[in-house]
Amino acid sequence: MTPEDISALSAQLGFPIPDDEATRFRDLTDYMFDTVDRFDAIARERARTPVTRDPGRAPTAEEDPLHAILRIVDVTEPGARGTLEGLRIVMKDNIPVAGIPMTMGSDVLTDYVPSDDAELTRRVLDAGGRIVATTNMEAFAFSGGGETSGHERVENPFDRARTASGSSTGSAVALWYDGIDLAWGTDTGGSCRIPASWSGVIGLKPTHGLVPFTGIPTSDWRFDHAGPLARRVEIMARGMDAVVPPVVHDDADPLTPVRIERGSYVEAVAAASVDLSGVRIGLVRQGFAPADAPDAPEGSRETAAAVRAAADRFAALGAELVEIDLPVLAEGGDVMFAAMLESATSATLGWPNAYHWLSESSPEFAGALARSIAERGNRLPPNFQAVLMVGTYLNRHRGGEVGARAHQLAEGMRAEVDAALQDVDVLMMPTTTHTPFLARPDLDGVDRSLRGWGMMHNVPLFNLTGHPAMSMPAADHDGLPVGVMAVAARHDDARLMTLARAYELAHGWALQDARFDWAQPTAFEGGR
Repeated sequence: MTPEDISALSAQLGFPIPDDEATRFRDLTDYMFDTVDRFDAIARERARTPVTRDPGRAPTAEEDPLHAILRIVDVTEPGARGTLEGLRIVMKDNIPVAGIPMTMGSDVLTDYVPSDDAELTRRVLDAGGRIVATTNMEAFAFSGGGETSGHERVENPFDRARTASGSSTGSAVALWYDGIDLAWGTDTGGSCRIPASWSGVIGLKPTHGLVPFTGIPTSDWRFDHAGPLARRVEIMARGMDAVVPPVVHDDADPLTPVRIERGSYVEAVAAASVDLSGVRIGLVRQGFAPADAPDAPEGSRETAAAVRAAADRFAALGAELVEIDLPVLAEGGDVMFAAMLESATSATLGWPNAYHWLSESSPEFAGALARSIAERGNRLPPNFQAVLMVGTYLNRHRGGEVGARAHQLAEGMRAEVDAALQDVDVLMMPTTTHTPFLARPDLDGVDRSLRGWGMMHNVPLFNLTGHPAMSMPAADHDGLPVGVMAVAARHDDARLMTLARAYELAHGWALQDARFDWAQPTAFEGGR
């Protein structure tokens, strides 16, 4: 740094160093830069050898009629045997697969190729899984509307004129292709559950920290989750058994983590019965309230009615339904968004935010993202541009106060959800507040961004609190899927899977035999 740099930057940061002192002050900055130079030499010497693989190829229209897939690949771990043998698996485009280009659903990050697998990817491969594609998603995983991908819009399988939500859009939709069994996505504020709801598949946001997030870019590791999507509960259970270790730790209180020995999800699902006698389901009044708003979007009242009808079908299997209140549900979205404005900005602009083993910064990704934004930042979707501006503004004018308060509130909210689950086994409500909306290419980026958060009323709270939440395709309206969300106590993920399995055995999932106006099975054959 030159003396002029020191004078200018110190003034920007609020402690101006006079010009006549800047030269002397340079001794301090030079000492620090010498340390960085030595560090760079150490890092180069100790750098890991990159993993190289065939980068795959873009799909043809016949293989991917709904634009759910970005690259067709064929990645396995030679000799690996395990729970996922025989399954063809897809990974969301923000979960690093070494040697495979990763764009995070954008046309901004255009030349990044991870040199190492995310921990989740490693575990999938070590369990015998075969990764056959990476999937399209909302740009930078920051919308639920299904209209912000930097690639083509993913079309809804049940009505191609409608969106399929997001941000794990392609992971949900690709499950309808012949040759794909299991998908992995990420869920920061509903991004596994809401595309599952609008695409008619099962989507699980596991207990926070249960599925490793190490190596996956994150807006805020405290709320981010990786989760499976599938069309059958047994496949989802296999996915969870493959990546969740036998002994886990509850991270609700990092100072006193609780050691938990979990059982086999596959065995729990295999033992599931259609008899739900003794199971208490709490229908959360606030989860149905958006349908009564005067300005409720089309399909809101029908969604609420369809979920109540599905709840009655659970009751017919012996479950007891009780109406309960969870006032904090309506506050979850505001608190989560406030927390993420600064943390997402920090992560995007290159400041480290990985303070825990659950997340791990990738220096290659950080460098590639910084270069990409410098060169093509004008291509960022408006919603993400606004986040970076507001996050920076808040940080400059209020420091970290907003984010710190939000994280502090999250602890109290977790206790309120725990209290609600003292009297019932699961909470139940609609996943999305209305049915899929028609795509609107005529809308400008601002309007698309605003409506991209409009269906998320019920989902963000459980990202704040870390409770497992599952969207089940147990309802429908007028040929469109309606997701039914169930929430259980932390680390009681198996309860959600057995509940879903009971319904699957007794009723099957809604619209599974629907007739489509696109080719099914597709020409996708599960790899190259």
